Amino acid sequence: MQPKHPLLQKTVKQLEALPNFQARVEAMPYMTPWVLAYGQLIVENSDRRVEYICEIRSDVTSETVELTIEYLIQLQHRLNDGQRSLLITQNLSDPVIEQLLEQNIEFVDTAGDLYLNSPGIYALVRRQRHLEVGSKSSEITSTSLQIIYSLLQDLKNLGSSNFESTLAEFQGIPSSTVKNELEKLARLGYLQHRRNRYYIVDYIKLLERWEMGYVESLRPKLLINTFTPIGQRTFSEVADDITQHAKEYGYLIGGELGAAIATDYLRSTTTTLHVPEEYRSIFVKLKLKPSPKGEISFVRQFGMSNAWNNNRFSILADPLLVHAELQMIHDDRVRETANRLFDEYIAPRANDVGV
Repeated sequence: MQPKHPLLQKTVKQLEALPNFQARVEAMPYMTPWVLAYGQLIVENSDRRVEYICEIRSDVTSETVELTIEYLIQLQHRLNDGQRSLLITQNLSDPVIEQLLEQNIEFVDTAGDLYLNSPGIYALVRRQRHLEVGSKSSEITSTSLQIIYSLLQDLKNLGSSNFESTLAEFQGIPSSTVKNELEKLARLGYLQHRRNRYYIVDYIKLLERWEMGYVESLRPKLLINTFTPIGQRTFSEVADDITQHAKEYGYLIGGELGAAIATDYLRSTTTTLHVPEEYRSIFVKLKLKPSPKGEISFVRQFGMSNAWNNNRFSILADPLLVHAELQMIHDDRVRETANRLFDEYIAPRANDVGV
């Protein structure tokens, strides 16, 4: 089976490059009554065959590695005898690699590092980071991410004659900056420029870069605070109020609650509200108080196109925002909801790339 996820594609290529190793994907996603994972990967050498169940994380940092390790240990406990969990990710730092090795977490990253330690199959590869990897990552700024968001959101706008000016208007960014950012994205390989038009080279690759950047840098910049209901009210009790007052107060619902409304599949326990500049009346109306571990996050809206362009879901944030926020929650039910959201509302956009 040809893997569709770019990180899974790269993993197969890296494993195939090892002497006497063969690798193939058997299932995408991999589902049992106890496990929902991105895929089932078979790795073989001349002596042994190992079945890996893959957990894909676009970015694992020093801040998130402990949670990642904990999740993979729990995943391993839910697997059948003979199955192994495998972390697939991007550009691990040396300190993170050391922590993974210490906990015997098998992994493959796109920089070429990998660690397999199953009976009969062992490999440890540590490679020097190339300078262009770091510089490529650091060139993606918050402004770049806003541009990427608009590109992913409205592909048809790519071919319009006033494309750059429309981007500038929607994101509140000077036209000269938009021009520079598009040139940069083309230089980094995310866009192609032909016949006075820009084309997305790989929608999924650009989507992953958006989600990683949103979680890492853009969302923390936009985050105002986290809140919890006053008194003894639970999140489920305040969720109806959040939905009811969204249009009146001009905020957009994202995160778990947004995904639950869009898919009618998840019972949400948290949400992200994308709020306008004047947001204080919102937490007063909803009877919320600031809390470091609050279930309700307030983030500022950016630009002019945060809303879902769908009459049914006019109170929701765009599915690109909702899906990106779900990547921060490591729960099987949330992951399955994210997959449904992607298949129904984001994948059709990806299919438009070739149009």
